[in-house]
Amino acid sequence: PINTHPVTGQPVWFCNLHNHSRYLRDRRPCTVPEVGMTDVYSGDLSTIPYDDVRHINECCEKNIVDVMMQKGDVILLDNYRVLHGRRTFKGERKHAVTWFESCGEPRNVDKKEDNQLEFMNNLINSTI
Repeated sequence: PINTHPVTGQPVWFCNLHNHSRYLRDRRPCTVPEVGMTDVYSGDLSTIPYDDVRHINECCEKNIVDVMMQKGDVILLDNYRVLHGRRTFKGERKHAVTWFESCGEPRNVDKKEDNQLEFMNNLINSTI
């Protein structure tokens, strides 16, 4: 679906169907047992053509940026603008997620660039 970014007011496309496509999932390594219990369908419950799923997956994969992390590292990202995930690895899986509100700041979509910077500054400062 197309959503509206809560700070910038810009349209953003939310799509992670490539993670839920049985066709793609069966062709990649996975170590999480609960993955594999879903598939993707159109609104009329017909299967989404594999060529379409492959195209979306290719677009995502060509834009991958690997971030090498060390113990204690934290990543803050804008969940509306960044598709994120992780590669397979050996070791214990620990997953911590936090969702932030807008820090109580009113949304000002007239000054989009200033508002983005102000939002991130407030978010980071209130988290530290």
